[in-house]
Amino acid sequence: MQMVIFTGASVEEAIQNGLKTLDIPRMRAHITVVSREKKGFLGLFGKKPAQVDVEPIAEATVTKANQQAIKGVPEEINAQNEPVQSVSEATVDLGRVVAAIKKVENEGEAISEEVKAEILKNDKHATTILEETGTIDVLKADQASDEAVDTEETDEISSLEETGPSQEEASADVAESSFFDLGIQVEDNCDIEEVVASVTAYVQKIVDEMDVEATLSSSHNRRTINMQIDTNEPGRVIGYHGKVLKALQLLAQNYLYNQYSKSFYISINVNDYVEHRAEVLQSYAQKLAQRALEDRRSQHTDPMSNSERKIIHRIISRIDGVTSYSEGDEPNRYVVVDVDSE
Repeated sequence: MQMVIFTGASVEEAIQNGLKTLDIPRMRAHITVVSREKKGFLGLFGKKPAQVDVEPIAEATVTKANQQAIKGVPEEINAQNEPVQSVSEATVDLGRVVAAIKKVENEGEAISEEVKAEILKNDKHATTILEETGTIDVLKADQASDEAVDTEETDEISSLEETGPSQEEASADVAESSFFDLGIQVEDNCDIEEVVASVTAYVQKIVDEMDVEATLSSSHNRRTINMQIDTNEPGRVIGYHGKVLKALQLLAQNYLYNQYSKSFYISINVNDYVEHRAEVLQSYAQKLAQRALEDRRSQHTDPMSNSERKIIHRIISRIDGVTSYSEGDEPNRYVVVDVDSE
């Protein structure tokens, strides 16, 4: 695929320009920082914008990464590692869960707002959330009707694909209607600009209380708010292994849940931390693949989070001659990169 370069005053702005142009969410994009911005002498001479390559992650790549992630791993271990779903698979999964929840609620059984909020965040498969919250029985109430919903949702996606919109757009439309079915309001009933300004002010207050000088800016895409924090003290906002940043994001998410009926999801970046981490993982994966091919023996990563392991699997899935899978138990689970025997 030909490289498509997007520019901006900062790396984050260039990325957002690319995501908006391609109309894809961040988690469905493969991002490569080509060059960072240069302020130039006195802010005038030699000034250059940041450049990034933003490429949609193909469905085939997602599927291959998932296959490599579970290959050769015992079933009991795979059960702990949630697979990567394609766009259509995730949408059908959501449709099944929403239909089941509507059915049991119509019969008088209440499903907690916390469960619905977790589904809205879209961090995990909707079915997985039901399993973890002990509400999986709602899917077993009427298996026949679930299968009918599967067919209906799949047909709806296929129909939308044939009439023009991309698979991402079609899935977003189906998913958003599913959130309406759950009784969760989306941003159409809120002033999105007001929501963004409110949560930005909230996070700014927290950062100020930390006695950190920082500039915050925010943008939004559907129900996702992307917040950028620029500071000369990124380490204090990011913390060891990103723990402070994760806590800050959790506070902001809870604020949105409490103030705006669990309608939005927020993603916070500090300077270029997210992009830098992705670059590091990409380089790391490529080096491991090269070592595996040269030495003809397996290599393994340091312990990683689930999201970082998925990044490694996706990168390895694009390299010929090598394969990858996860081993170990949380929180010390890691990725093994090995020569592909096929």
